[in-house]
Amino acid sequence: MITPLQPQAGLPPDYPFDYERHLSLEGGHSVYVRPIVPGDAALLQEAAEVADADTLYQRFFNPTVRLNEKRLRFLTEVDYVRRFALVAFSDGEGVAIARFEPAGEGIAEVAVVVEGSWRRRGLATALLDLLEEAALERGINTLEAYYLPENHAIERVLEKRGFGGTTVDGGVARVTRALGRAR
Repeated sequence: MITPLQPQAGLPPDYPFDYERHLSLEGGHSVYVRPIVPGDAALLQEAAEVADADTLYQRFFNPTVRLNEKRLRFLTEVDYVRRFALVAFSDGEGVAIARFEPAGEGIAEVAVVVEGSWRRRGLATALLDLLEEAALERGINTLEAYYLPENHAIERVLEKRGFGGTTVDGGVARVTRALGRAR
């Protein structure tokens, strides 16, 4: 079992402590959320190795994703400004990851992956809320998300969060959300 990094253990210099949170979810469940750190590479590698093909396909549009050292570094070494990621833990085990990456001036692309047994508890929605908060604080005014049109679960989550304007190109749906507007 991989446990979350303790706060004093070699954090990146700009680590945003204010995004460490304990979240209460539907059904009385709770998770500990914190920004990703380089030390999470092994956790991410392990999660990709045990993830089912459908989860990998829905997130990466490929059922067999290999996270080599370079890609793991890219995913876990963020600047916490333009590139931001959060990980959620329950009983020391990673159960979700959410991130945004730059997609243009004032625009960021968001993505969320929740471990199968943790779905339908409001975790993806809570993580999107935190990403929105972080994006606004960093001068990002629009979020966009890409997903496969048959992924109705994420479609519902994104609609609930105020994403809209769906376009489909090459079998991939795209939605956007202007931040600062009421949902």
